Amino acid sequence: METLRKPSDMLARGRVSVLLWRGTMDSSLPKHSHLRALAAVGVALAAAWAGGATQRAAQAGVFAAMGVALLVLPARRAPVRGFLAVAVALLALAGVGFLPQAWFAASAWRGELAALGVAMPGTLSPQPARTLDALALLAVGLVWVAWLSAQTWGESARRLGMRALAVGATVLAGVLLLAWAQHWQVPGWLSPRGVGPFPNRNHTGHVLALGGIVALGCAADAARRKWTRALPWLGCTAVLLVALAVNYSRGGVLLFLGALGIWTLLVAWQRRSWKVIALGSSALLALAALLLVASGPLAARFAGGAESQIAFRTAVWRDTLALIHAAPWCGVGLGNFTAVFPFYRHASVIQQAVLHPESDWLQLAAELGWGGVALVLAALCLLVRATFPLDRGSSRSLRGAALAGALAAALHAAIDVPEHRLGCALLALLVLAFARRDEPLQTSNSELQTLNSERRSFDDNIRSSKFGVQSSKFATSFAWRAIGAALLALAACWAAIADDSALADTLYREGRYDEAAAAATRALVREPLDYGAYFSRAEALACSGHTMEALADFTRARALEPHYAGLPLEEGKLWASRQPGLALLAWREALQRVQPPEDDAIFGAILDAAPDDPAFRARLLVLVSPRPALQLAWFQYAPPEEAAAHLTELKAAAEKCDPAHRAAFQKRAEELGKR
Repeated sequence: METLRKPSDMLARGRVSVLLWRGTMDSSLPKHSHLRALAAVGVALAAAWAGGATQRAAQAGVFAAMGVALLVLPARRAPVRGFLAVAVALLALAGVGFLPQAWFAASAWRGELAALGVAMPGTLSPQPARTLDALALLAVGLVWVAWLSAQTWGESARRLGMRALAVGATVLAGVLLLAWAQHWQVPGWLSPRGVGPFPNRNHTGHVLALGGIVALGCAADAARRKWTRALPWLGCTAVLLVALAVNYSRGGVLLFLGALGIWTLLVAWQRRSWKVIALGSSALLALAALLLVASGPLAARFAGGAESQIAFRTAVWRDTLALIHAAPWCGVGLGNFTAVFPFYRHASVIQQAVLHPESDWLQLAAELGWGGVALVLAALCLLVRATFPLDRGSSRSLRGAALAGALAAALHAAIDVPEHRLGCALLALLVLAFARRDEPLQTSNSELQTLNSERRSFDDNIRSSKFGVQSSKFATSFAWRAIGAALLALAACWAAIADDSALADTLYREGRYDEAAAAATRALVREPLDYGAYFSRAEALACSGHTMEALADFTRARALEPHYAGLPLEEGKLWASRQPGLALLAWREALQRVQPPEDDAIFGAILDAAPDDPAFRARLLVLVSPRPALQLAWFQYAPPEEAAAHLTELKAAAEKCDPAHRAAFQKRAEELGKR
């Protein structure tokens, strides 16, 4: 073997040794990094486009796409051990929901439901199947984060990925604007207003805002070489901002402006310049003013207009904190917030369902306890730490924009729940991954001294070391491919799970009552706290002539949803033509669940559905005797001869009402007098 004589030869041989022994060859020669970047962008954008991946079929497609990416493009190294430890701890904490309930303090609502015959499982999670689904989603998310964090993008791959992301978000924004202008619904999009793929406009705003900050980062990166190259990316940013204004989402605007502010602070910190802060703040204020002036309704929402719901959101937070206080360490089990929250709902009681607590962090605390919040924060800190330093020559314009967007997304999660939607979470995680700093290939003095002392044994061990590294790389690739195959299997199983609750509704509308009851029963096996499934089964049983069983299921449904007046209202409509006495009982509870002036609409629906029977109408009048406004509504609705019979007592009720009601009563009374 030739002896090393020159320092340059020794340095070269030492670098080869470092590459072989430490497995950092991926950092210097990233293989297929461009394809990995494009694959990651494709998965994130596909999830956002397919209705935000909020439906089970779309989620199965996303799982399959991830599995293919891991099979074809496995990462060439494992994630850092710190992240793996946090991920395992988080999954273990989520698994606590499958432990026996007897090991934990019992909640009062469990005993109440058990007394009504609700089949409560013996686990801490009241819906283990629901928890298993949520655990699978969490595991998939952690696997995807691990795959992203194990990548070494390189400058060109990162630039390609972020540009592809900016272009994809701009295309989505362009389609959104076109659909909004032409008033047509994009296939697969779920927004009721037609302004985005997500059912919730705030989640669409989340995607648009992240796309906007990424496009702005691409503009800054292009301007470093020539300012004219930044113009196309500035155009993309403008399109995304217009779509953000049309989307009418405060959260998206706050996310974009917050990311821009964080980016300004990062640049100022790098340059140690107050001037950057002053100029950036001025630009930020000007942009905020432009957005608010150009979109009047959006500005009205920020000002606290009729659709602001700021007070309601804070009330939801207070009730969520009460739920968390009841189970601060282990939570109520993943996926159970929507089912359990009604039992702790006091400050936020209105005739509107609450599916989430308006905060990702609070939902995490409610379902996994404060320990889950601590673990997610630890994982986030590890990922953010890997982005520093933002030094020169490391694509810091792109990385700074990506880091700012990821941090703003984490802050946005405090006042909304975008990260509980796959289409939002995948995009935010990808942006954070693009902010990560690739380890440069450097050899310190201490490493050179070590290599110098091991020079004599290097030649003898080179072959065995190379074989060891190749074996390690093969094992790593095999592990990633095995996980990819598991994701494909999960996708197939996920798509095969039927939505029995929706099937029960369909069968009921078709008049197939026995099949509808069976489908609802299967749905209750998976989700025993689903009041909708109990209600569907009760309807089917009532139509099949099983009155007592139907009454029991209606009672369970009302107990599981103790605030919504529409539930007993619909129950009364079903009984009105079959058992009018039962309809009256249901409608009494419907009115007890609402206060003026909301009770006016409920009582109007009751009058429309009531049987044409004078005796029944008289009982309705007795039912609303404590509410003068509803008594006058009955007076306007009742036939003349029935209304005239109660003219004297209703005159006293009219005196307790406002002038508008008194004027309506007087007009009706005059008409009766003429008759």
